[in-house]
Amino acid sequence: MAKRRTRSKRKVSPKVPPEDKGKVLPLQKQSGWVEQAKQFLYEVKIEFKKITWPTKQETMATTVAVISFSLFIAAYLGVVDILLSKIVQWLVY
Repeated sequence: MAKRRTRSKRKVSPKVPPEDKGKVLPLQKQSGWVEQAKQFLYEVKIEFKKITWPTKQETMATTVAVISFSLFIAAYLGVVDILLSKIVQWLVY
């Protein structure tokens, strides 16, 4: 039975061939923090290429939805607060 290799034993160079572009490299044991920072920024660059950014119209629509929902909830809680405070005032006085 073949022995299974772990991530720490894998040797992968940071240079990625054209057919492997877009793939995140496995964890590597690096010597210094500068190399680790370079590797991290390289992986961030790869992940940023995978992001699907919303259009301006989608962003505006979701922003309007969030603001209107927040205003609705604020008004609802305001009305409930006023009603409960009136009930408590009526019971206490």
